[in-house]
Amino acid sequence: MAYSASSIFCCPNLNPISLSNGVVSYSNRLFGTKNGFFLGSKLVSKATRITTRPEPVSFSVSYPISAESRSFDVVIIGAGIIGLTIARQFLIGSDLSVAVVDKAVPCSGATGAGQGYIWMVHKTPGSDKWDLEMRSYKLWQMLAESIRDQGLNPLEVLGWKKTGSLLVGRTTEELDMLKRRVKQLSEAGLQAECLYSSDLLLEEPELAVGEDGGAAFVPDDCQFDAQRTASFIEKANRHFASKGRYAEFYNDPVNCLLRSGSSWEVEGVQTSKNTLYSKAIVVAAGSWSGSLMHDLLRDSDILLDVPVKPRKLIRKKGRKACISTEFFICFTHFLW
Repeated sequence: MAYSASSIFCCPNLNPISLSNGVVSYSNRLFGTKNGFFLGSKLVSKATRITTRPEPVSFSVSYPISAESRSFDVVIIGAGIIGLTIARQFLIGSDLSVAVVDKAVPCSGATGAGQGYIWMVHKTPGSDKWDLEMRSYKLWQMLAESIRDQGLNPLEVLGWKKTGSLLVGRTTEELDMLKRRVKQLSEAGLQAECLYSSDLLLEEPELAVGEDGGAAFVPDDCQFDAQRTASFIEKANRHFASKGRYAEFYNDPVNCLLRSGSSWEVEGVQTSKNTLYSKAIVVAAGSWSGSLMHDLLRDSDILLDVPVKPRKLIRKKGRKACISTEFFICFTHFLW
């Protein structure tokens, strides 16, 4: 799982957050990114069907942070790395109170299974998402640098590695396309180069693409340990619990939205164990966001399409590869 396009809005943000800069909105609209959605005030829904996630992984702190209050400025549905980093944004950049709700525990879904790649080699400069993708890319790097500035090792704290990435082609036509991509990436400010077959063998001796093949190489693409990073962010979020600004509700699936009887404005969420009132709701349920939003909005007049595209990860001879639904196969420049 690559945390770039799919985690644009939700990456760590070192900049202040306020109600005036558009991060939080209480208007009567639905705001969305690929994996995260803000619910405005006049939405209608009923019960939601929750699918089963993989078995939860254990974090260093066994019990979630609870709170006496059941009213928050923001309720975030999903405690993966996306949901936890959204919570981090609000906590460090505002005085808002935040609750994180999950039907299991952190890293029990895609975050726990993901590889934590921060890839730019397969992004397209000038596309609708490019500016956000670049911002995401830089913010993750800033997080690693901020940890280094504190005298800590990002490798130990986050599992952070600069692995580089390769986008591979096997034919002359594909190589020409890769050359154009390298040119685009370079003009957009990224370090990128085209590796011909012989040069590629020097970088990846076991990767044979034929005499006509080659690869686009972005040496600064990175990887972090998703579970270690999520644990680090969760621990930082918990420092705000003593101030009454943060709470966690794990193993507590959301069943439906709460709305007022007169105006039909969304007032919160009903979980299996709690009633949580909130001014804003963020859905950050990853691959489950589409089905969750569909169920939550089933009886409303809102039509929603969540374009979550799967990527199938395979392992072969100690390497990781990402089989893309596009033209090429993406190999990470990282040897095990």
